[in-house]
Amino acid sequence: MSDTENIKWEDVESGATKMFNVWVDGTELEWAKEAWSHLTAAGLVGARTTLDMTAANLRVVTLALIYQEFCGFAWDERPETPVHYLAEDLEIDPVALGILAAKADRDEFEEFTDDYRLREAALLAVTNSQRQEIFLWHTRSLVAEENAEGNEFEVTGANSYALEYVRNGFRY
Repeated sequence: MSDTENIKWEDVESGATKMFNVWVDGTELEWAKEAWSHLTAAGLVGARTTLDMTAANLRVVTLALIYQEFCGFAWDERPETPVHYLAEDLEIDPVALGILAAKADRDEFEEFTDDYRLREAALLAVTNSQRQEIFLWHTRSLVAEENAEGNEFEVTGANSYALEYVRNGFRY
């Protein structure tokens, strides 16, 4: 896929700035930008169709949710920002969201009758379904780097929950 068919970091950076704000120094935005470059290389930020664009934009939200959850496990600092707030500055087509959510978990939506709760459930279904592809991309590159450099992650009592969260595919 050519670079012109991908959503560029600059297109999501404004929304990401609001999402990645756990720490005052802003270093998590640098992490998000780096993660976005890896997702681009993996072909996960395509923009050929409305469905592709919506899925790619929601990957920023998925990264934010993963990052916030990791901060909670690693440093006991988790903002628990509602998913609709994370997604509000991104181009999320409602029909594409519905298609992606139905593919992710069709049974999740039967109990919701109002638009707000249905949208929230759809956003969560899609972002939860994207965790596995993000996890697989990340762990392959991490394992290769670790083996090449001979570095190993040292498990301590303070970071054991965070490590378990990563090992479980960004799920707790």
